[in-house]
Amino acid sequence: MRWVPNFLVIIASIGILLGLGVRLIKGGFLADPVFFWRGAIALLAMAIAITLIQIRNK
Repeated sequence: MRWVPNFLVIIASIGILLGLGVRLIKGGFLADPVFFWRGAIALLAMAIAITLIQIRNK
């Protein structure tokens, strides 16, 4: 279960980089970075919550 927060952080960073890439290359409606950032922040929040739960249960 310790790998889940690391996996979520990796997925969030991929989402941020993907959003930046789409923004720079394509533009248009999909280029609004809010869509990618919201998902990345949600994944980071889940990673933090899982980490805090693991610390509390020790």
